[in-house]
Amino acid sequence: MSDPLTLVIFDLDGTLVDSLDGIHACMTRTLERHGMPPLDRDIVRGGIGLSLEGAWAQLLPDASPADVAALTDTYKQLFLANRAAGHDRDALFPDAKAVLTALDGKGHLLAIATNKGRPGVEHVLNLHGLDGQFIAIRSAHDGPTKPHPDAVHDILRATGAEARHTVFVGDTETDMLTAKNANVAALGVGWGYHEPQMLLNAGAKAIAPEFAALPDLIDEVLAL
Repeated sequence: MSDPLTLVIFDLDGTLVDSLDGIHACMTRTLERHGMPPLDRDIVRGGIGLSLEGAWAQLLPDASPADVAALTDTYKQLFLANRAAGHDRDALFPDAKAVLTALDGKGHLLAIATNKGRPGVEHVLNLHGLDGQFIAIRSAHDGPTKPHPDAVHDILRATGAEARHTVFVGDTETDMLTAKNANVAALGVGWGYHEPQMLLNAGAKAIAPEFAALPDLIDEVLAL
């Protein structure tokens, strides 16, 4: 009997790439355009992992739906202009590329489930030479956003992997809840944007302190 397909689904922002400074800067410019005061960097950190609309609603609880829609549109315009000018160059976290190569070499299927838009995902992958590294990608353009389980379910159908042989790797409470809702194992990372205890409270089986620790922890979680 052949070994079962093992699938590792990664979040993107805060897990593979360090995008906080770029997101914070763009949110600051967006708020300025609307005559609103800036948000502290650590406050913005707490909204990463949600959809863009969800982040604005959480960060500005008194904002109306119309305000959220207007802020979202402005943010997208500014972010695309920033990318067109060549300034959207979020760095991979240390050892990310080497670990992805190692996981692929061990026979794990690799995928991405993110609340980032598809053009943003493609930009990051092209920027860092990761085209073709992932067998499936689910973005905010492809259906309900995390923590809805559809992203994971779509990837399972696309790859033929089973939920019991799947690990979701992410840095936010949203990621851990997505894994829980999809009935797959959740593995948190300690270098991202939510505190490790938040991830454990949301269902993480373990926390990786650094990227190099992921391969062994993934094997351990899959063996549970």
